Amino acid sequence: MDEKDLEKLGLNKNEAKVYLALIYKGQATASELVKSIGVHRNIVYDNLEKLIDKGLVSSINDTKKIFIAQNPTAIIEFLESKKTQVDTEITLAKNIIPDINKLLNSQTAKQEAYIFRGVSGLKKVLGEIVQAKQSWCIGITALSIKILGDTYWKNYNLKKKENKTEEWLLWNSDYKDVNLLNNNKRSHHKILPKELNQVTEIIIWNNKVAIFAYSSQPIVIVIDNTEIFNMYKANFNFLWKLSKEKFKEQN
Repeated sequence: MDEKDLEKLGLNKNEAKVYLALIYKGQATASELVKSIGVHRNIVYDNLEKLIDKGLVSSINDTKKIFIAQNPTAIIEFLESKKTQVDTEITLAKNIIPDINKLLNSQTAKQEAYIFRGVSGLKKVLGEIVQAKQSWCIGITALSIKILGDTYWKNYNLKKKENKTEEWLLWNSDYKDVNLLNNNKRSHHKILPKELNQVTEIIIWNNKVAIFAYSSQPIVIVIDNTEIFNMYKANFNFLWKLSKEKFKEQN
């Protein structure tokens, strides 16, 4: 047994250190524990008091105050008291959840837009999109490959194939690399007219719209709003009609 084992039971680092030293001695003064552990006396005193509150240590007053490690069953009693406290807190939480929901539902303005930053933010949003049954993308750009890399997109496309995602993709006309495409019959591809190349990549799915800016410090804005989703979906349909087929041989 070491300090880490005691920490796993819920003691903090210093509590575990003091308690273990006292276990080895059985009983000791605070000064003896300070010498044994080699930490500041205030740390020993403070944590002895915490251990007493937890029922793991007791004390007697002789010519000096002596601290005693309690019977090991005190550890079980300590954990049972923690469980009782947690059960009480869970019950309280369940009781106030309806009140919290009422307060949240009473708010007239609900958050509908979220911002994600950095590569981890890109991957978080894409991780949700790849689970969708249908998605539409406007303006696929080579910058997405530069930021996330070939391997990420190959795995992403494989996941879409596994999840049987039906997708419609509009590629910027200057996109050249077709090696990332896989033989997915549910993927439909067209190329945008050169004059309609997009500076951001937009993905539409599940009543949401994600606007990706693949800059040196990438950012994604996600809008969760049915009306805006329908507007972007209508825009996609319009651009789809204006675009020509691309990568037909890959499908």
